[in-house]
Parts: sequence; C-alpha cells; structure tokens
Amino acid sequence: MATTPPQPDETPRLCLTAGDPDLQTLIVGKVTLVLGGEPVPVELTVPSGPVSEQDLLPVLQGLSSHLAERGAARAEGQGRTISCRAGCGACCRQLVPVAISEARALVELIEAMPEPRRSEVRDRFDDAVASLDAAGILDRLNRMDEPAETLALDYFRAGVPCPFLEAEACSIHPHRPLICREYLVTSPAENCSDPSGDTIERISIDGRPSRALFQGDAPRTWTPLV
Repeated sequence: MATTPPQPDETPRLCLTAGDPDLQTLIVGKVTLVLGGEPVPVELTVPSGPVSEQDLLPVLQGLSSHLAERGAARAEGQGRTISCRAGCGACCRQLVPVAISEARALVELIEAMPEPRRSEVRDRFDDAVASLDAAGILDRLNRMDEPAETLALDYFRAGVPCPFLEAEACSIHPHRPLICREYLVTSPAENCSDPSGDTIERISIDGRPSRALFQGDAPRTWTPLV
C-alpha cells in the first residue's frame, strides 16, 4: 500500500535567538503564541543555564519587531499608511522610557563603539542632560512624582534629541529600545511635531513586550533613555 509522506509544516515559524554559541550551550524550544486570536509558532534558541533579562533582550527585541510588523500589515490592509520612516525624527525627541536592562545594554553598545564615535555619542548624552537640566526637567525626571503624560509633553517641547539620532534617523536601529519598535503611526508625519491631543494615530499591536520588561525591573520600572 502506498503511503503519503508527511507534509512539512508550512506555517511560518518565528525564530528568536539569544546567547552566544561560542560561549554558551544553547537549547531550542518550540511554543505557540496566540496573537490577536491567531496561533503563531515560535522557535526559541536560548542558553541552557541561568540568564539575566539583559541576556534575553534579543528575543524580546525580535518579538517586539514582529508584533509591530503584524500591526503595520493590519493597518495597511485597512488602507492606512505607516508614516514613520528614516528622515522623520520627531519621535526621537520624545521621552523614551527604557528598562534598566536595556539601559545597561545601551551602555555596553556605546563602550564597544570605535573612537571617535564613542566620544561623540557620549558628548551628545552630556549635552542632552545639560539641556534638560537647563529646562528644569532633569530634576523632575529624577523625582518621577507627577503624571507621566505631563512630563512627557514638557520633555518633547524642550526639543532635546535622542543622542543616537543622526541625520533625523536612528543610528542604532537594530539595537533600538523595545518601546521604539512598538511605536508606529498612521497619522500625517507633520502631526508628530505636536503630539498632544488627538492628532496622533498609533497602530494597535497584539502585545507590548516593553511593558513586561518594565515590570521585570521593579521597583524602578523604567528610566529615561538619556
């Protein structure tokens, strides 16, 4: 009797990897996430031993990007156009919250930069902190005792660019924070010059790994990128 050979799994699998195979023993696990009511097979490659949240950032970054891509595809299917693109750096002047583990990873990224780029980026951080201090915002960022929305709007109005912004584009795009990956809009780009009120239309996504990472860093759940 002839038998039909098993058909390969044709469902696209999301592959997420963390760890260094040259330094660690990696193991592979397969799970299925339900995103927006749809099952999504996921293959995880991670170190076999204990790891920190910072070690797992590549997995969370990949998941954040995937969720944003799904949300963007859904918006475009509804006839909406994603406004975000290189050269439009308005959102790079917003208050960017990062988890403590993300902040440590960014420090390591800067330290690994060759000179003179490393010093240039450090100088931009110094300039940003000085500008926020002169605007009376730095002390408020340290206290964190007021509504985040009020603080975020005043921060934006101060016009302080992200130290990684170059030519109105993110210079560390592959390593950008989770919150940046999850922020996409379909409203006109010019509306981003004044993000107050109802002028901004963000895409909806099926989950926000950034929030989970913030909670994992309790009691201080996040810190401003600068």
